[in-house]
Amino acid sequence: MRAAVAVGEALAEHGAKASPVLDALESSPGWFRRVYRDGYLRAIRLAPRLVGALYDLSDRKRPLSKPGKGPMARTEDFVLRALGRHPTVQSADAVVSTHFLTSSALGRLRLRGRLSARLITVVTDEHPHAIWLSAGSDLICVASEAARASAIAIGIPASRLVVTGIPVDLRVAKLIAQSRESVAPAERQAQILICGGGHGLGPMESVVHSLVDAAVDATLVIVCGHNEALKQRLDALQPAAGSRTVLRVVGFTDQMPALMAASDLMVGKPGGLTAAEARAAGLPLLVLDPIPGQEERNAGILVAAGAARPLRNPRLAGEVVQGLLADAPALAAMRAAAGSAARPHAAHEIARAVLAQVAERAVRSPDHAKEDCAQVPC
Repeated sequence: MRAAVAVGEALAEHGAKASPVLDALESSPGWFRRVYRDGYLRAIRLAPRLVGALYDLSDRKRPLSKPGKGPMARTEDFVLRALGRHPTVQSADAVVSTHFLTSSALGRLRLRGRLSARLITVVTDEHPHAIWLSAGSDLICVASEAARASAIAIGIPASRLVVTGIPVDLRVAKLIAQSRESVAPAERQAQILICGGGHGLGPMESVVHSLVDAAVDATLVIVCGHNEALKQRLDALQPAAGSRTVLRVVGFTDQMPALMAASDLMVGKPGGLTAAEARAAGLPLLVLDPIPGQEERNAGILVAAGAARPLRNPRLAGEVVQGLLADAPALAAMRAAAGSAARPHAAHEIARAVLAQVAERAVRSPDHAKEDCAQVPC
């Protein structure tokens, strides 16, 4: 949703008429929403390695010339039928999808000639897993040249791929400059941002206790997301008398760009959007408990680039953070590595790519809907 909102705002800034973001699951049956959301969260909690193994096994080349007809494809088509019929989708010149599920279902409609709009898929992970690579997508926006090469290896034509980066909140670039220039580093206490995504996942509580026990000289901003039980427990936590550790516990927030721009170090899970936002903010990351599969891929790319380090034992967070805060050159090198690979204006690059697709569609023949659909199969 954050990626979709960013692209929508960028399109508006380019003068395009962008409709409000549609949440595909809101129009799906209630049983599917529960199975899809709760089932995934339960799986990564109870059997994370199985989730990772399935992720790797399914990341393979597959036929791209015709729409899928297996049980999974039929289930997706059934539960998302309202999305495909939505008046906004059917009347659009272009549809931008920021989730693999919608790309898969809408891509099949394109291949069957039941969607005339151009379909642009925006991959929000560093690695473009095969599930993202719908044959019905007219254009697929990926994070990097390495991601583009991976998609080509799976069978996506190079002409349908464009490197844009992962779209992040448009406020990020503006807030970075304001925050870094407003207060000299020597005049303020360090700020450590700790988060586990929108659901407050991972061993965040162990990390916080370790930092508090080590009496880290920093303000700890802990984002619990929708995990109200975690927030209540951390609200009750008090540093020892005389400690310079300051705790600031928040629940779900839409102020992550501001928090990232004002922080010196982040301890968190390497989701695709989180990784992209941290890079855009030039924020070093201690990778916490990555989910096997896409998060492990994201983490590996960040660590290899020098923008992140793994935090394998959350109980050692205090020792690791103190060491980094005391090593200014190391922290600066991580910040530089994060910034060098950043694409804070990715949403604008995607907006330009979308408008190019719309312009190309507009110059086709009056019977462009039928003709356009015929161009989709590889």
